[in-house]
Amino acid sequence: MELKNLFIISLITLFLIGGFIVSVSAENAYDDQYIDGLNVSFDLEQSLKDAKLENKTVMIIFDQSSCVYCEILKENTLTDSKVQDVINEKYIPTIVDVNKNPMIASYYNVYGTPTMVFVSGDEDFVYQIDGYLDPEEFLDELNQIE
Repeated sequence: MELKNLFIISLITLFLIGGFIVSVSAENAYDDQYIDGLNVSFDLEQSLKDAKLENKTVMIIFDQSSCVYCEILKENTLTDSKVQDVINEKYIPTIVDVNKNPMIASYYNVYGTPTMVFVSGDEDFVYQIDGYLDPEEFLDELNQIE
């Protein structure tokens, strides 16, 4: 039991230290050119802070460069105007590369991509979508989230 607690404390510590190391200032945390029509963040720590301030949910998009379905999701689903309307209204989309941030993926129990994990600004789990969905299916899932 004590070894398990030590592991959990170590994992959280590494996550927090890693977040501070890769953290950028708020004005540089967002990129509206990465996916045209979405103001995407690459800084999870900043997204969580902003979610609290804006009363929104963080939509963490777990991604990796070798993932064909991640690219299709970004090029097809996340560029759909109806999908973007819902995301821009309710969520803070945040890209996390699982190869560059394996501790974050592990923390959220993500073992495949694409995976979208929705969390509150306090990091309370809200919802999860596993795998690629076309725009209509994605909208159906988004509409189930409260």
